[in-house]
Amino acid sequence: MEQRRTGVPGWIARILGILYVAVLWWAWWNESQARQEPTQGQAQSSGTWIDQWAVVTHLLPAVILLIALVLGWWWPLVAAIGFLGYAVASIFSWMPEWVYAGIVTAPPLIIGLLFLLEWLRARRRSSAPVATG
Repeated sequence: MEQRRTGVPGWIARILGILYVAVLWWAWWNESQARQEPTQGQAQSSGTWIDQWAVVTHLLPAVILLIALVLGWWWPLVAAIGFLGYAVASIFSWMPEWVYAGIVTAPPLIIGLLFLLEWLRARRRSSAPVATG
């Protein structure tokens, strides 16, 4: 059985991916708490559809990127597709405000490129001829 070894780009991508997903979860938690503050003291309700949609828009990317990160631990191409896809989607979500696009898009873009680099490195290593002595 061939042992798979992760290179430096793979480990950097994993660590940055964990940090980025943690930031997204933190943003989701803060958003959900902020949406509940105006209704404190009122009867518990599930909120308007706008409130629910705002929470889902923070939660859904975090869940998708968490799944991509977990799967990317073994298949770096999956994480590369997930993070690069998220970067492209975030460009379109920030389209009118180009000042923020780089700040929002750069981290997942860099993480996705690192996962892609790790996948290419592992692919090249596995297709290299084995020298026998």
